[in-house]
Amino acid sequence: MAILKSCSIDSEIALIGDDLLSEIIVRLPFKSVARSACVSKDWRAAVSDDYLRRRLPLLMTTVYFPDDDAVAAGGGGGGGPRFACAASDGNDGHRLEDCDLGFLPERGGVVVCDGCNGLLLCRSPGTPEFFVVDPVTRRWAALPAPAKAATLSVLAFDPSTSPDYRVVNFTGWRDRGAAVEVFSSATWAWTARDTEFGGVPASSLSGSMHYHDGILYILASEPDCLVSLNLADFSSTAAVIDLPEPVDGGDAHVAHSGGRLHYIFRDGELLKVWELDDDDQWRPKHAVKVEHLAHGGDEVRFLAMHPEEEDVVYTWSPWKVVEHDLRRKTTTCHCQAWEFGEGERNRVVKAWLVPSSCYLSDCLAHCPVKC
Repeated sequence: MAILKSCSIDSEIALIGDDLLSEIIVRLPFKSVARSACVSKDWRAAVSDDYLRRRLPLLMTTVYFPDDDAVAAGGGGGGGPRFACAASDGNDGHRLEDCDLGFLPERGGVVVCDGCNGLLLCRSPGTPEFFVVDPVTRRWAALPAPAKAATLSVLAFDPSTSPDYRVVNFTGWRDRGAAVEVFSSATWAWTARDTEFGGVPASSLSGSMHYHDGILYILASEPDCLVSLNLADFSSTAAVIDLPEPVDGGDAHVAHSGGRLHYIFRDGELLKVWELDDDDQWRPKHAVKVEHLAHGGDEVRFLAMHPEEEDVVYTWSPWKVVEHDLRRKTTTCHCQAWEFGEGERNRVVKAWLVPSSCYLSDCLAHCPVKC
């Protein structure tokens, strides 16, 4: 997309009119639209209009490990994790395209610590400095240094409820709790807190976490439960939700879809999905044979649920991300897949279907940008 000079863009917008402008913008490559927001204040207002943002599609974004080393290491890979999103132009709409982080000012490069709903949490090696990065718009924010070193850092961002994000640093562990520092983009400051895990041993917590509407959900085993931390109120003990099936012995995840919490568990040949109802009871929704989800190979790994359509899930199979409608219990004729370039072999470990409005919001609008 050619970027108009800022001296003439305002007059162009006025001449076109809002309705026609919206029709033009929704047909343009999305990444070009997102990055063009730095042209002028009037142009940013035009592409950030609520009506326009609601018409833009959901965007597939992923964190992945490149090279065959990723497979041998079960998700490692010497090159470290990278970020990719769906190409949005022409016939390449189902292709995953790497987003280079070379625009960041750190000459020595950065390490991707975590990702959440299209944003990345990166760290400069050997320093306490964190960056929150939007690889699509190439915006980034250098956070103030935390007071203590972290043993685990988590990015919490939910564009469906707020443009603000948080970074949670776990700085010390106790038997059934932890010391944490939480950074909030709303206050632009770190706050030290102590949190209790509702009687659940800290050693029982897993690395499987999910953030939604201010709550960080952490899967735990022995006991098998879900620990939910309210990031806005660490004065209260974490709530604990029992699980319908044990975490051990399978591949377990939690996700939100249609405004409800879901538990997803693969145990051998079945992928099972439960929904938490209004009475805080788990209701079984799906039990699908994994062989029906295979797409060009035997390996299937759950990645995500569609944020709005409760029966649609996303899995990784070599070497692609595949969409499934579990109501059909098959992918042979009713699926779409996102692949990397021909011959590229990548293992996707996280995926989100992010509202395009996330990239046109103000969550990183005040930060440096390279267009």
